[in-house]
Amino acid sequence: MERRDFLIGTGMTSALAALGWSVGPADAEGLVAARRYRVGAATVHVLSDGYIPLGPEMLNGVTPEEFASLLEAAHISSDLHPTAVNAFLVEIGESKIMIDAGAGDILGPTAGKLPEVMNAIGIDPADIDTVIFTHLHGDHIGGVVSPSGNPFINAALRVASADVDFWTNADIQAQAPDAFKPSFDLARAALGGFGDRVDAFGSGEVSLAPGLTTVPLPGHTVGHTGLMLESEGEALFITADIFHVPAVQLSMPGVTIGFDTDQELARQTRLRTLDMIATDRMMMGGSHVALPGLGHLDTAGDGYRWTTARHQYG
Repeated sequence: MERRDFLIGTGMTSALAALGWSVGPADAEGLVAARRYRVGAATVHVLSDGYIPLGPEMLNGVTPEEFASLLEAAHISSDLHPTAVNAFLVEIGESKIMIDAGAGDILGPTAGKLPEVMNAIGIDPADIDTVIFTHLHGDHIGGVVSPSGNPFINAALRVASADVDFWTNADIQAQAPDAFKPSFDLARAALGGFGDRVDAFGSGEVSLAPGLTTVPLPGHTVGHTGLMLESEGEALFITADIFHVPAVQLSMPGVTIGFDTDQELARQTRLRTLDMIATDRMMMGGSHVALPGLGHLDTAGDGYRWTTARHQYG
């Protein structure tokens, strides 16, 4: 296996640094933030876990000069892209469903802010009845692996069985470069934190709660999963990691990231998904879209233009 073909996403600063990739300076200030939206009878909280500074060497299909030009066009005055890390809390009736759990302490001080955010808006992790992992990369599961243990003590875990099978496979781990072997251990630890409350789902569309359905988005990982929330004629498509660097990948949607398990499949999935979102004028939420984290896509030349979701007054 070639190194760049096996970048299956540890979500660990040490692994990125070992490959010589930019992980950015440590700046932990001013990251506590959340936004709330109504989707029909459901309430969606977009919770910021912080951000990851990413450089052009993380991407395939864009030159450093193109990367810098696109960041400048997006009014980002940095050599690195501040890639947001979001989790989503969905309240449907009496249910409280957490979609992803942030990075915990594995990415350094720019991420791992989810506990502060939840505390700030009055959400007790013990009140969450279901946690959904869109996939088993570190920036989505690290929040349940800490010295104090999994904070979602009463929650069942839903996760794609394809990702569980991949990340718990000792043979695949043995073939991985040393820098990436710890990500398999991290996935096992995150799954182990839920004990017998793990309920894996299969391929295809699966209903996880009234109005909340899985959407397979393979390529980033084998079991990478989006979620469609529908209520009272309104809808929100949570696309997880369909893209990571919006300033680049919306203008150049063929660009992939090193953490994609299958680069070509991830590219095809992105192109198909972005086209559907723009054509159907859907509202989407992304794990790596800066707050408020929700918005709309329109075609713009060979790429797409992002419009932030309007503020809901009242």
